[in-house]
Amino acid sequence: MRKGVKQGCFVLIILLMILPFVQQHFNWPRMHGLKGAISKPVMPKLSFQALYHGTYQDSLNTYLENHIGYRPDLVRLHNQLHYSLFDTVNAMGVVRGKDGYLYEMNYIKALYGIDFIGEEKIKADVERTAVVDEWLRRHNKGLLVVLAPGKASFFPEYVPERLKPDTVKESNYAHYHALLKARGVSVIGCNEWFLSMKDTSRFALYPKCGIHWSYYGLGLVFDSVFRSMERITGRDFVDFSMQNISSTKKLRSPDRDLWEGMNIMVRPDDYAMTYPEYHFESLVKQNMPRVITVADSYYWQWFGGGYALRGFSTNSFWYYNAQIYAPDGSPPLDRKSVDLMTEISHTDIILLLQTDANMNRFGFGFIDELYQAIIEEGDGGLEKAAEIQKIIEGIRSNKEYMQMVREKAAKRGISEEEMLIIDAGWVWRHKHEAVK
Repeated sequence: MRKGVKQGCFVLIILLMILPFVQQHFNWPRMHGLKGAISKPVMPKLSFQALYHGTYQDSLNTYLENHIGYRPDLVRLHNQLHYSLFDTVNAMGVVRGKDGYLYEMNYIKALYGIDFIGEEKIKADVERTAVVDEWLRRHNKGLLVVLAPGKASFFPEYVPERLKPDTVKESNYAHYHALLKARGVSVIGCNEWFLSMKDTSRFALYPKCGIHWSYYGLGLVFDSVFRSMERITGRDFVDFSMQNISSTKKLRSPDRDLWEGMNIMVRPDDYAMTYPEYHFESLVKQNMPRVITVADSYYWQWFGGGYALRGFSTNSFWYYNAQIYAPDGSPPLDRKSVDLMTEISHTDIILLLQTDANMNRFGFGFIDELYQAIIEEGDGGLEKAAEIQKIIEGIRSNKEYMQMVREKAAKRGISEEEMLIIDAGWVWRHKHEAVK
């Protein structure tokens, strides 16, 4: 019998050694990958220098650790044990609150004013915003600021006691909201609005285990966005409503984004969420505004859901003012690759949208850049941009020229659109230097 036990143990050990290899190379059994910002190391290149300095060995070890069979489920098991036994969340910035409510730390900092940047900085930001707003109005354009709510501000009662400071400081959100209103900038403040509906709303405005507003809350805000834009432009362009509102515990993204990013095995208990159908009735198509949206992740639900062009004529999403996404799903452009004034010249409204956790980065640099362009170029900046846009349209209509643009873009490793802007800018400069 002892011999049988030994043989059984030996077979078990061999299986434990072989199975990860089988799973790694044949993906059997098939496993779901990990969620969140996961970077997968690539196989390092073998070289004498890398071997000599020891970097190859370190890189190879990291690669093998991240590609071992069963790794996703082993990570989930590890995270689940920490979550269930030690009340620990192994996801960057995620906080487990009371009754299983999940937060991100930045939202808790915003709630208690821990990230307060100071009144002088806020006043300076608002003054620049007011200058930009006035300049846009003079050119028959508009600015709409949406201060999206924050989950900790909406659910302060579930924030862990250990994270509550002895004294609550002033918040960036409250200062920006008050000063923007005082300077006459069109602004929608969502924190107070959502809190006023908290006890009376028929439908959830926030999920328990997600960080973004619900689809119902999003619909309420964009109804207000459309009405505000109609007031700014003086044109009615769309009737928006929410219909056929259904409720389910099968949550859609991003209502489950925090617990997905935790990569645990057992789904936390969550309440049902509502999913309305957004209905758009175009009143006068020609009145639909061309919109640039500078925003954080709170805009992804709207933009990624395919609603961008159902209420707007055109809409580009300037994600954190770093990457520019188009509704057609094409690869994003680097913000620095486009001329700001050119983009403004064929835009009707700038929509600036950010949650309270990002108020310490108001505008993500966009307002500062446009303010600086206005100071340096003034009205001439728009005239230049309009001329460059005409040059771009002329290049597009020339098949041979466009082929040259594509070839140059391929050589430089940039997009066709970026190359168009570079070429049009060169033509404009050459033309004006010749005049001088």
